Amino acid sequence: MNHIRLIEIINAYGTHSEKWPYDERESAIELLKRDLKAQALINSVRKLDLVLDEYQVLARPHLSAKILSNLPKKFWLDQFIDWIVPSIDDFISYAWRLVLAASLPLIVGLIVGKSLAPSETLDSWEDEIFLVSLATSDTGE
Repeated sequence: MNHIRLIEIINAYGTHSEKWPYDERESAIELLKRDLKAQALINSVRKLDLVLDEYQVLARPHLSAKILSNLPKKFWLDQFIDWIVPSIDDFISYAWRLVLAASLPLIVGLIVGKSLAPSETLDSWEDEIFLVSLATSDTGE
């Protein structure tokens, strides 16, 4: 155990030796008994440790509900977009975004092409039979 490691332990775990790592506790206590600088450091840090030990956090029973109620409400379109396009946290959602981005021009093209196509009147079976009967009646047979 050296002086620097003892300082790291005191800064990380506080001045109470029972909170120190079990493997290094005995050697740290022995070094603390011999090292005057470490004793001065632990005395100065002990005041802060005592203040932090005495501090009590006020209990707020409905704090989480209050915080959640103050969050801004999302517009329904934003919620829909978040549902369609998942977050980019993993590879699957990243691939989903690429597929969606690649298919959007195709979908728009199909919609525009369908709306701009000339409307052709489809002949019904009755119209075809009528035309066939006219064609056979003109021959005079």
